[in-house]
Amino acid sequence: MAKNILRYREKGGKFRKAKDFRKVYGLTEEQYRRLSPYLYIAPEDTTRTLASLYLTQTKRDSIYKYPVGTILELNSADTTELKKIPGIGSGIARLITGYRQRLGGFYRIEQLQDIHLDYHPLQAWFRIDEATIRPINLNRTSIERLRNHLYINFYQAKAFVEYRKKQGALHSLKPLPSMRSSQKPIWKE
Repeated sequence: MAKNILRYREKGGKFRKAKDFRKVYGLTEEQYRRLSPYLYIAPEDTTRTLASLYLTQTKRDSIYKYPVGTILELNSADTTELKKIPGIGSGIARLITGYRQRLGGFYRIEQLQDIHLDYHPLQAWFRIDEATIRPINLNRTSIERLRNHLYINFYQAKAFVEYRKKQGALHSLKPLPSMRSSQKPIWKE
């Protein structure tokens, strides 16, 4: 019902008096009778003033973008900082931080392609500090944690754990040549 009310207002509908509330799609007569004692419609000029103050504040906050030449550390920037980069809004900022969390940190800016972002225009805005990457310790990490990583599938995770059980701690990835990846180093030996 709340969505219907908001949709009505978004489409230009206005509530000038309590009876106008009946125009909301899906609202039954009984629901209206129960709600009517609680309905209050502010005078028109007060509503306009409050709305204009809210919109002015929202626009001012959302317009500010970093100037060209600003560089952020991709693995430590929060969503607020990411949104200040031209071309990045709330959705993309959340996408980047969520993917970074699951990944353990970005190793290269090109990894933004994994979440279907064109990294070329973003390269000038980001740098990566390798000290902020959280590598996986293959000698201690559980199979569940390994298989939940974005670059390790179930069979690779199982192979790591089985190798540890049979051979002991890994000291190098050479015994596991099919799992080495020169492009995406995600583990420490």
